[in-house]
Amino acid sequence: MLQLSRRISYTIESIISVNQIIAFVYVIPLALTLSGCGGDTTASNLPKNSTPSSKPLPEEYRVLASHLSMEMKSDPGHFRDNREIAEIMADVQSTLLDLREIKSNDKEIMYLSDQVQNANTLFLKCINNLNALPKPADEGTLFVGSMLDGFFGNFLGSYHRGLDAEAKQNALNVELQSAIAAVDQLEAALLLLPKVAEKYSATLSDSAGRIVVDFNESWGDSGPNDWLVLQNRGETLKDCTIVVQLTGASGKVRKNVHFLETWPANTSMWGRYQSGEEVLGRTVEKTTVTHVQELDITIYSPQFATQIHYVYQGAEKDKDIAQICKDLSFQGSYQPYQAGIVWDTQRGVQLTLNGVSLLPQCRVDVAFRKGDQSKVWFWNHDSWMKGETKSFNTPKGGLDFDPDRIDFEISFPHTNYKYKTTLNVDTESGK
Repeated sequence: MLQLSRRISYTIESIISVNQIIAFVYVIPLALTLSGCGGDTTASNLPKNSTPSSKPLPEEYRVLASHLSMEMKSDPGHFRDNREIAEIMADVQSTLLDLREIKSNDKEIMYLSDQVQNANTLFLKCINNLNALPKPADEGTLFVGSMLDGFFGNFLGSYHRGLDAEAKQNALNVELQSAIAAVDQLEAALLLLPKVAEKYSATLSDSAGRIVVDFNESWGDSGPNDWLVLQNRGETLKDCTIVVQLTGASGKVRKNVHFLETWPANTSMWGRYQSGEEVLGRTVEKTTVTHVQELDITIYSPQFATQIHYVYQGAEKDKDIAQICKDLSFQGSYQPYQAGIVWDTQRGVQLTLNGVSLLPQCRVDVAFRKGDQSKVWFWNHDSWMKGETKSFNTPKGGLDFDPDRIDFEISFPHTNYKYKTTLNVDTESGK
């Protein structure tokens, strides 16, 4: 079941593109490479085995969790974006029909069911209102119309166009605010789901050898999403509620909740976490944190439960970035000193990026060497695109010899990974 916050983005894009609130979604390649199973998980002091729950999990919980929780897929390519409004509305209506059938003796299940129904009902109302409201002209049409009015002296007409567009946009924004309120209500219900799951769960036990964690943070050309992969190396699990808490560099925390009715043995499941979109000054559908440091994962099911602490910042992240940069290469050429009439061309080097489509913010240390002589400078760059050539020119009088080799070291924030290479200079040709 698609999370309600995702529905809002799809609906905004389809209904009010004039707002320029577009969800820029890049599809990560299906061949996304994992850094390898068996990440940096901290050893636990939990018992070796779980004691199965003595209370059967209510069927109503399965229905509720299936509609409320965030998606996990066995293949990252199965995640969908940009759905049609009609499909989204049908999805929401199906949720309402299923939840209205819920009758449970568990008061918490009934409470959460009511909350989700209220959120979905509010969302449907917002969609219908957004569909019915008149839409303002796009910015180009409005500009041309106002320009013509102004050119032909129709000042009031030009002024009216602006007011009319503003009024229409304000009416749309009112409905969007209500839709965002529906998201807030749904988020609150989602965070309460594990409380119910814990009541019907087995006792916590050690996950060693049974659950393997891998996390891949968005970096460079890997795409905009963070990805969690959980592999079940044990027996098939039923009715798993999975709580994933991500902690960022600033200490901010994001908690995501998933539900798997069946988790087959030797199967990996993917969770997609996104940085969100700005809507009316709010960030919606944000399911990750900036510069993930660690993850705390709790799995509840009637036959097995566990807690896993996974450290990402450090060796795991460095390994991921090294994997992304495995094809990284550069083409370089040395710039010798050239005296000029007005100004001189100082010694330096030009580097062209190859092998990867994008490098994010980086620092480039360049060492010019000849025998025992060495001079080093560094440059900071916000990004570097494939095929882009960057010049590293030394300051006037800074480099007084022609090097026979140039060493490069490229480093990035929040990782110890460094890329190093050497450009050999032909001393005869000076290239």
